[in-house]
Amino acid sequence: MKAVIFNSGLGKRMGEYTKCGHKSMVRLLSGEAIFERQLRMLSECGITEFVITVGPFKEQLIEASRAPHLSHCNFTFVENPVYDTTNYIYSMYLARDYIDDDVIMLHGDLVFDRELLKAVLSDPQPNIATVNRKRALPEKDFKARVKDGRIQEVSISIFDPDCFAFQPMYKLDKATISAWLARVCDFVDAGNCGVYAENAMNEIFPSLDVREFSYENYFIDEIDCPEDLARVSSEIRRFDFRQQNIICGDVCGNVKNIMEKHKAVRPLVVCDAAFDKLPIAKSFADAVPNAVYFSDFSPNPLYDDAVKGVELMRKEGCDFIISVGGGSAIDTAKVIKLFSADEVCENYLENAHKFNPTVHLAIPTTAGTGSESTRYAVIYYKGEKQSVTSDSILPEYALLDPTLLKTLPLGQKKATLLDALCQAIESMWSVNSDDESAEYAAKAIELIADNYKAYIDGEEAAAQKISRAANIAGKAINITQTTAAHAMSYKITSLFGIPHGAAVALCLPHVWRLITENMDRCNDKRGASHLERVFKRLSELVGGVEGFQKIYSSLDMPSAPDCTADQLRVLVSSVNPTRLGNNPVTPTAEELEKMYRQIFSIS
Repeated sequence: MKAVIFNSGLGKRMGEYTKCGHKSMVRLLSGEAIFERQLRMLSECGITEFVITVGPFKEQLIEASRAPHLSHCNFTFVENPVYDTTNYIYSMYLARDYIDDDVIMLHGDLVFDRELLKAVLSDPQPNIATVNRKRALPEKDFKARVKDGRIQEVSISIFDPDCFAFQPMYKLDKATISAWLARVCDFVDAGNCGVYAENAMNEIFPSLDVREFSYENYFIDEIDCPEDLARVSSEIRRFDFRQQNIICGDVCGNVKNIMEKHKAVRPLVVCDAAFDKLPIAKSFADAVPNAVYFSDFSPNPLYDDAVKGVELMRKEGCDFIISVGGGSAIDTAKVIKLFSADEVCENYLENAHKFNPTVHLAIPTTAGTGSESTRYAVIYYKGEKQSVTSDSILPEYALLDPTLLKTLPLGQKKATLLDALCQAIESMWSVNSDDESAEYAAKAIELIADNYKAYIDGEEAAAQKISRAANIAGKAINITQTTAAHAMSYKITSLFGIPHGAAVALCLPHVWRLITENMDRCNDKRGASHLERVFKRLSELVGGVEGFQKIYSSLDMPSAPDCTADQLRVLVSSVNPTRLGNNPVTPTAEELEKMYRQIFSIS
């Protein structure tokens, strides 16, 4: 099967975006261009033959096709020299000799989710196109007339009861596309080059068997103007988050299969010093014989650590990233991926980062941060914590193997468990929460509350459930971000060496009470009534703040150390105001100091 992408349009309605670039090279929020995304997703689904029609800025599209991860693909570019006076029917006509197989055919301004593409390609029907019966009919875009599940007509000007929203993604067998091409040739030979190719297809649609494929549960949309770009970028990212590949089970077999799928041969393995003690260490080395290992980073990763990883990755020509470890290893790998797409510079943190298509497979060995499923990473630059946020650093794969938790020291087990629980609770009350994040968070809390004792006692079945809980708590935080409890915790860890999860757990009850006692100051646009429902749900899930403290006490965590007046001032001044904004009640400096005093029992 070949992919045929029509990319010969001017993109006049995109304004400034297309003055110096092709419409399909406009970048989404992830940093990836529309065309780059199409090529990546099609190639990941096994498509290796591409026919691309081009008009303006053709060199940009050709350059995009030369990306290393596409080196196994073949591209034929067909230039339409009169792109400014013809419609895509003429580009289809020019490409006719190369469209000689079953095809997946689409326009270059279409953005779609991975699962839609997989579903279209795997559908048993040989001829389908994407229709949505529930979406409102667009005024200016394509609609399809459908009868008994078969498409009868595609046009922008039909609005009858049997017409539905349509997007130009087709899967057609060789006979059907050949019939369409024959009608296209008739139109062009008659000098009719200013219409859609669908005008030609409409003459034979009723005699063909092109079935509607519903995209009601998927995402596909075109980008015609800056407003479309903003809306589509926002909507598609949630599909990308949701559709991250989460795999449970054997590490080595899955790693080998995933690398083979992506034609990768030399991975950078970012792992901490405990890697050699893992039960998979020997078999992992056998499964990935060409791996380059990087473990030269701190428990609280430094900017310079990430730069060393970038240099090693470039020097060794690595084409894949695997992180094995806790949040430090996974965060370091994320930042290495982000920086390694940039030009060499003095301070990568100041860059507007490029999208990096290098695949990252994250294998957590703790059940806590959920970093394997978030778009965040934490590193330290000149002693200051830097939160790195980018959609493009969400790992493509998260591989969960609860047997890796067996070697965790008991203290780390407890601290990471608390981190997962705190993340889920904070996500519930975050001002950024929504139905999806709340569902993730509630499930994580439920799993932890029901299984934490058995997990601490070493039961394997419980470890599997806690591993899953930590992961979906990460998914919740990926949507909502953390709140004041996390913001207050970071300097506690750096000043006193208290593990991160334990530090958050020290802060969380005080933030909880601050919110419940000051709901009249609610800054969540949904109001205090929404907050009341959230805390009622938290009571059901974990028994309220008292239930949380009961879990904390049962873990027999060390008590808070002594804190000097100078340290107290440092703590209060260190809190990130961004995370305070995520809190439904924003604490004042006086309230922060009061909470710290309560944490450290300072009169």
